[in-house]
Amino acid sequence: MSKIYFGKFDSKRPIQIQERYYAAGEKGSSWYGGIEPGDYVFVVTNSSVIALWKVREYGNKMNPINPADTGVVFFDEVKQLTQAIPVSKFIKSPYFNVDINLLNKISKSTFGYGFFPIETTSMFPMEQWGQLSFESERQFFVTLSTQLPPLSENDVMVVVNNLQEARMIEFLEWKDGKSQPYLGLRKLYEDKNADKERYTLHELLEFAEEEAPFKRNYLKSVLSELEKQGYFMVSNPAKLYDNILVGRRKTLIAKPNSDGIIKPSIVSPEPLVEEECPEYFEQYRNYAELLEFNPNLILYGPPGTGKTFATKNIIEAFEYRQQKRYVPFTTVEKEERVRFITFHQSYSYEEFIEGIRPQLDDASVQKTDGGEIRYKVESGVLKQMVEAASTQIIKAESQQSGIIGAELIRPNSRVWKVSLGRRNDDHIYSRCKKEKHIAVDWLDNLDLSDKTYEEIFALLKSERDDDAQNPTMDANTLDTLINQMNKGDIVFIYDGPWTIRDIGVITGDYKFMEGRSSPHIRAVTWLKEFSQPMDISEMNGGIRLTLKTIYELPRIQMSDVQKLIGYHANSNPTISKVQPVPQSPYYLIIDEINRGNISKIFGELMTLVEKDKRQTISTILPYSKKPFTLPRNLYIIGTMNTSDRSIAMLDTALRRRFVFVEVEPDYALFDQNNAKVGFVELAPLLKSINERISEKIDRDHRIGHAYLMDILTIDDLFKSWYYKVLPLIAEYFYNDVTAIQSVVGTKFFEKSGSIRFLSTLSSNSETITEFEKALVALYKGSEA
Repeated sequence: MSKIYFGKFDSKRPIQIQERYYAAGEKGSSWYGGIEPGDYVFVVTNSSVIALWKVREYGNKMNPINPADTGVVFFDEVKQLTQAIPVSKFIKSPYFNVDINLLNKISKSTFGYGFFPIETTSMFPMEQWGQLSFESERQFFVTLSTQLPPLSENDVMVVVNNLQEARMIEFLEWKDGKSQPYLGLRKLYEDKNADKERYTLHELLEFAEEEAPFKRNYLKSVLSELEKQGYFMVSNPAKLYDNILVGRRKTLIAKPNSDGIIKPSIVSPEPLVEEECPEYFEQYRNYAELLEFNPNLILYGPPGTGKTFATKNIIEAFEYRQQKRYVPFTTVEKEERVRFITFHQSYSYEEFIEGIRPQLDDASVQKTDGGEIRYKVESGVLKQMVEAASTQIIKAESQQSGIIGAELIRPNSRVWKVSLGRRNDDHIYSRCKKEKHIAVDWLDNLDLSDKTYEEIFALLKSERDDDAQNPTMDANTLDTLINQMNKGDIVFIYDGPWTIRDIGVITGDYKFMEGRSSPHIRAVTWLKEFSQPMDISEMNGGIRLTLKTIYELPRIQMSDVQKLIGYHANSNPTISKVQPVPQSPYYLIIDEINRGNISKIFGELMTLVEKDKRQTISTILPYSKKPFTLPRNLYIIGTMNTSDRSIAMLDTALRRRFVFVEVEPDYALFDQNNAKVGFVELAPLLKSINERISEKIDRDHRIGHAYLMDILTIDDLFKSWYYKVLPLIAEYFYNDVTAIQSVVGTKFFEKSGSIRFLSTLSSNSETITEFEKALVALYKGSEA
């Protein structure tokens, strides 16, 4: 007997749909899901069903999808749907047994699987394809055990015992005027939740309060409706699955350990398995490709189109493209590879790149009432990101060159100048280079582990005659080696007043090697050994290096170290060639980028942001007087609200160096999420309003879908409409009541300009309220 499947087709590869084949290699591939000739496939693309096909045969075909393997499966078209049907609506048809787990899979791109079997009911018109109709759909409810919602045939109920506990106790289907157990949904719930993890709605809400804001809002709406009317109508079964039926989830989120190394730990909520990635990756693939083309991207569009929200999805899609696996945005945050800032009229160059900041000397505060003010050059947000991104380049290129230990380097690693041995004596230097450590003499017969500065100073003082020089400098050196240096810190090996010989990274704790000259050591890995001494005077602000054995170089930053190292995969002939190691990208997200004074904030950076200038062109910064460039793994994503300022008014230099993508109101999202609330269809409502705004003002002032997203109840819609949408429209038209009424009708505003609040109460669930009636009239053009 023929089977029925969902078949997922990539909208970015339309040739498969146009020529009706699927390229996944020879028969037996997991991608085919076991489909056989004679089986039927509902074709899914962009989360919507567009056609019904029949499997013809397996065969071979040269194709651009899988050039290395010509194996494909061919289809014949059975029925082309006149209008694409969102999967979330399609699965609610009484033709199919409810499989919310299947719906969840279809809403994601699952690596290795392209076809999923569907279980049909006796109502499915097998072979009677002309009778296929998807007008009828079953409803889903979360309801109290004491309340019967407005049910129709085949509707499904998740039954909650009472408001006080709010525990799910039954899963029912309405058949022939009565309820009966719905075993498929119960099995799904029991499979996804162990006995001790079948939480109440209140417990799920408590878990979601801090970690899952969308889940929190969903659960609050459910509990509110249960209290208000005894039931909650589910607009999207996938959200019921995500927020209630699968309970509390767990996931791996990366956190840094004491050494600054990122390791996973268990927290909530759960992401997809590694082989899965969200369906929206299809939508954001173009953005990821644009970031590869140009590392500077600006999203522009009307308010509420989800520009800031989109930046997170863009980063996830870009990470997937770079690493070939799904990396949640939360992981990128935990690894501190992304920063959010917002431009405003007072935002300055000093906050963005670098500036002089007053420093209050705390020690002097204790001595005097007023204290002393000192000034220091501090890095701005962008420069901090540059240091972090440069650190990642050092790690990646060190690994590529076969060097172990660079993974310990941190963006805030300190840089130390170290002298090995005495002038004109390379004995200690040669030993240290060979044995991979740095070493210090003095107190040669004592293990100084756990000794404080004061103890080291006292030991040096007692070892020397009273007339000997003060041992402060030597005590500082030993204390630095033992107590101040950390694994991951960088050492520059002294050569002369302006030059260094080598660069290393500290990889071990302090050790005492008894019986040797200079017995106090720290293990290092050599990152760079210069064939000729390297001049660092410019990086060090023109400050001479002194003979003091160890001291910090606070002017040297990770970006300087990265420039000095300058690895290439074959730079060390003793190391075998390896595959290039990808460099983790870093992201600076600038919200409301058009609100700042772009020329003033970016300054000389305007030239450096260009892709071909990254790591090739540098400029001297005005405060630190140091050369500065941008690393190639730093990406800048800006958002711009066009209702505030048109793209045409942006700085010309900025426009030339960024790529711009318009983000428009997306009405299709309502079909995938919450197409209808009560009697109100959200997509036609918003589209109708935006058409009128475009006619009256311009398209830059349209209202984005975010204003009506995550609307689950009439109360939610009431609040969003009266306290978000109407005030925005009133602002657009400067309280011109006639103009406002031309957009939202005459029901919501008095002639005086006062807002009229319409009732959301009705005698029963089948009667339209005054509020809903006025909204429906806006897109239907007549009183409902």
